[in-house]
Amino acid sequence: MKAIAIVFIIFFLFVCNSGSVKVVDGDFTFSLEAVKKLKDLMDGVQLKSSRMSSSAVLCANPALPEEFRAVCQSTGAGMVFSRLETVADHADICEICAMAACTGCV
Repeated sequence: MKAIAIVFIIFFLFVCNSGSVKVVDGDFTFSLEAVKKLKDLMDGVQLKSSRMSSSAVLCANPALPEEFRAVCQSTGAGMVFSRLETVADHADICEICAMAACTGCV
């Protein structure tokens, strides 16, 4: 009986620790918390030059979470950031995994 209880506790701790919501866009995977931080940065971005794209401004921002640096190196960074902004706008739906881009719910 003790063994069953120990196995149950270990399983429960594993499920709780691995239950973070992930957002997937193509080959990129991000935590929902990072996407929310990205949204905060995007809301604060004010373009000083019409020649500079919002993705270039975001990528130049030192506060950009590290997991988005790979997006900055890709050719479709602007589109990825745009889709992530949509996810962040509806983060409550993502948290219950009702959005196809979100995974990892338990």
